[in-house]
Amino acid sequence: MNYFAFIVGAILPYVAIPAFVAGMSYRFWTWFKTPQPAKLTLFPAGGSAFREVLAETLLFPSLFKGDRVLWLLAWLFHATLALVFLGHIRVFTGAIDRILVRVGISPDGIDWMSGLAGGAAGILLLATGLLLLLRRIAVPRVRDITGIPDFLAPLLVVVIIVTGDLLRFSAPFDLEQTRVWASSLLSFSPAIPTNGMFLLHLALAQVLILFIPFSKILHFGGIFFTQALIKRS
Repeated sequence: MNYFAFIVGAILPYVAIPAFVAGMSYRFWTWFKTPQPAKLTLFPAGGSAFREVLAETLLFPSLFKGDRVLWLLAWLFHATLALVFLGHIRVFTGAIDRILVRVGISPDGIDWMSGLAGGAAGILLLATGLLLLLRRIAVPRVRDITGIPDFLAPLLVVVIIVTGDLLRFSAPFDLEQTRVWASSLLSFSPAIPTNGMFLLHLALAQVLILFIPFSKILHFGGIFFTQALIKRS
C-alpha cells in the first residue's frame, strides 16, 4: 500500500477541512470579542460603508496610495488567485462545465479555455508570487519586520503554485479521476488518486489549509470583518 497516497487522499481531507472551519470560527469569534479601546476612522465620513469596504477588499485603494508597485503585484496576485480558485471548483465538481455547456460552449471548447486560462494564470501567479517573496528579502524595511513565519507562508504558497504548474504542463493529469476522488470523499469511501504530482500538490495544499487560521494569510478572510468593524466604529 502507498501510505503517502492513503494519508493524503483518505485521511488529511477529513482533518484539514474541519480544522480550517474550526480555526476560522475561533479567530472570528476572538476578533468579535476583542474590546475596542477607541473609535477608529479609516474611511471618509458620510460615505457608503458597503461600497467602501467592497472597494478596499477588491481594489486595495489604501495600498495604491502608499506603494503602487506593491499594489500592482498584490492585486495581480490576488486577482489571479481568485481565477485559479474558480478553476479548482471546475476541477473538483464539474459545476462550471455544466453552466458553460448550458450557454452553448462545447466540452472541447471548455477544455481549450481551461488550458489557456489555467496555464496563463499559473504562470502569472508564480511570477507575482516570486516577486512578492523576493520583495520580503530584498527590501530592508520589509525584511526587518518579517519573521520566519512570514517567509514560510509565502514560500509554501509558491511551492504549491510550482507543483500545480508542473501538474498542468508536464505531469499527466486525469480530470475524471480527480472528480471521482472529490465526490467519493462525500460518501466517506475515498477513491485514492494515483498521480504522484497531484498527491504532492494536494498534500502541500492541505498543509496550507491547516496553516491558514494561524497565520497572516488569514487576512483574506479577516479583511471583511475588520474593514466593516472600522467603518462601523
